[in-house]
Amino acid sequence: MLFLFLLLASLCAQQPPYDPNDPEGIQIWPNKMGRYPWKRPGIFKVERLYAPTGNFARVPAVSAAEMQQMTAVLDKLSAIVKATPTASTGLIGYWIKESRTFYYPEAAALPFTYGSGFYPFRLEDVLTNGKFVPQWGGETTPAYYEINRLPGAVHQPVLLKDSDTEIYTRPQITAQWMGFPVYDNDDLLIARAGRDPWVAIPYARALKAAIPALAKDAATAESRLASLKKQNEETQSPVYEQKMRAHLEKYSGAYKTSDPKKWAGRLAGMEHELKYNREQAALKANPQRDKDGDWYWNPIDAHADASKRLAALTAADAARQACYLPATNKNGRYALPGDILPAASNPQCRELVTTNFQYFDPKLPRSTPQILRLRDLSLCATVVNGKLVNKDRPRPDRSPQGCLKNVPIWEEMDWEAMGNLVVP
Repeated sequence: MLFLFLLLASLCAQQPPYDPNDPEGIQIWPNKMGRYPWKRPGIFKVERLYAPTGNFARVPAVSAAEMQQMTAVLDKLSAIVKATPTASTGLIGYWIKESRTFYYPEAAALPFTYGSGFYPFRLEDVLTNGKFVPQWGGETTPAYYEINRLPGAVHQPVLLKDSDTEIYTRPQITAQWMGFPVYDNDDLLIARAGRDPWVAIPYARALKAAIPALAKDAATAESRLASLKKQNEETQSPVYEQKMRAHLEKYSGAYKTSDPKKWAGRLAGMEHELKYNREQAALKANPQRDKDGDWYWNPIDAHADASKRLAALTAADAARQACYLPATNKNGRYALPGDILPAASNPQCRELVTTNFQYFDPKLPRSTPQILRLRDLSLCATVVNGKLVNKDRPRPDRSPQGCLKNVPIWEEMDWEAMGNLVVP
């Protein structure tokens, strides 16, 4: 019986949700207000390259030649996508909108940032004034290809800030796809050989940047301790005892005559509570170097240790690369839950870096593609043993779009041609 049930379920799953004899494979929505044409050919719509924001850095305006070169690069990228079976002969039941944008650089020595977002939308018709009208748009998961946008922290936490510079641990290569690294399970990067999108932070600079964060944690601990000391003073005072006795008298005083035994029990309970409260308040106001006092000593010691190391730095140590070691006990460590150390001082210490704007060659034209990034890969897939595993699943109640099209396109793309888009 189980075998027959599974066989029937498999056969049902293979049946299309539309009449196989219908030339467009029409599937009517349950509410009758729309339909999906599963077998209708789609279109590949390419939008004109434009800048969605202004030239805030007041660098030289984009020239016609620069617009032409950026468009030519994106045309090559588009051709690579269109050459895949999924986006050519397989462009059935869905359509692709390619949105092209460029952004002015923040400094004259930097190139334009530009790219394309490919949006695979399912084809659908919506009932309007008694007629089914094609609906161009909706919601889908796009694939973003960005040129000359450095990856930054990717998914690493920003630990420190030095003026306007963000400092973080180096993003990790978590997989390889078609010979290119995937960082933090999310961004595939095609970079120029011998150039690093990140630059290491010197030990002295990182340590100086850490002092304000460590001081903040220490100040938080001192403020909490001051509050506990004040609370202890109040708890040890005669007024505190008087209030407890007055409360007992108000709510249980009648038992003195009506039930002396119960009164004695209530009085003993109050005096025990008073003693306990005073003991606990005194302990909290005087934290020890144990698990109950680490909320105070962890940040105090971390700040003192870093300040001492900074004051004693030699020129050689100051120039060493910095790394970050997460604290084994983070209690009280909020602004910076770890320590800044010189590189290689601990196997678990992660290199500290920042975005390397010197990556770009200022002698090249501003429109030259020097780095290419496939952003947010993890929205659709993960790389497992060199293969893409799609996070989305087909649904029988609607035609596929988004990740169900992005992932096959990635699998079918000419990645050697993609690599060649970036200048050597």
